[in-house]
Amino acid sequence: MSIQFQILGRPGRDNAMFVWVNSGTSFYRLLFDCGEGLLREVKQADIKAIDHLFFSHTHIDHIAGFDYFFRRNYDREGRPVYVWGPKKTAEIIHHRLLGFIWNLVDGAPGKWYVTDIDETSMTSFSFRTSEGFEKKHFEGKTDFDGPVLEAPGFKVKAAILNHIIPTVAYLVSENDSLNINKSVLLDSGLPQGAWLEKLKDFSVSEDEIISLEGTDYRLKDLRKELLIRTPGEKIAYLTDFIFDETSKERALRLIENCDTVICESQYSHLDEDLAKRNFHMTTYQTASLAKEANARRLILFHISERYGKEEDYPGLLKEARKIFPETYFPEEWEITE
Repeated sequence: MSIQFQILGRPGRDNAMFVWVNSGTSFYRLLFDCGEGLLREVKQADIKAIDHLFFSHTHIDHIAGFDYFFRRNYDREGRPVYVWGPKKTAEIIHHRLLGFIWNLVDGAPGKWYVTDIDETSMTSFSFRTSEGFEKKHFEGKTDFDGPVLEAPGFKVKAAILNHIIPTVAYLVSENDSLNINKSVLLDSGLPQGAWLEKLKDFSVSEDEIISLEGTDYRLKDLRKELLIRTPGEKIAYLTDFIFDETSKERALRLIENCDTVICESQYSHLDEDLAKRNFHMTTYQTASLAKEANARRLILFHISERYGKEEDYPGLLKEARKIFPETYFPEEWEITE
């Protein structure tokens, strides 16, 4: 199991995140936001295989590249396209889908599911290429308390933050892995064999009895003695929100003990008044959030264009590192510190 990511876009411009998840048996591609021109940095084969598109919100710098994505996937055959975002995302996407003439799509494949995430619920709709995307099909409403997607080997959680409008922060987390502690197994004197697979297969009851060399063991006891649980990797994506108490509390709950936090840092701490006025974060605030969450590393992105000179960037990084030393810019930016 592994998670890889790529930050799209340059400093001071539209940014997004592309994620590859290899579950060991399946491969998933996730896109977080879709600003202008960003998908030109991604291979065409990957764009056509994106499983889920997650919007933080739909301000133009986060959705301006949607048509590029849509053109390559509008009639995708074999599996649907899933889109997620805050309240009204389905309405906005529906308008985008209807922005074209669809007189040649009778019988065409292609199905889109769009889910609105709000404070307490998720509401899903579907749209079909063969219908020219005319109809908005209600697919259901479920409670929302964090998790939005569970797939083989990983899950995605979300939190609603405040950018005057609601924005959605996301966490991609691998499932914990269970492995045999080989040294303990060796010391126990128990033989290796097919029974070891039962230890990791939790569809097998913990009360099952396993006989080994004339002795009976309860599966529950063997699991306790021989299994090692390794936490899965976690990557968080947070952008466009103010550092108020509600957003801070929700963000901390989402990213606690996260391996990699990718977070907006629109402003220098010297421009905190601008950050408040525009409902964005400063370097100090972003670094403080990562520190309090006990994150392993912090990657700053979505920098204001007001810091457009190359010599500005090391100063922003230095500000954040005063509070959280393991702070970096995306490696794709190739910024010399």
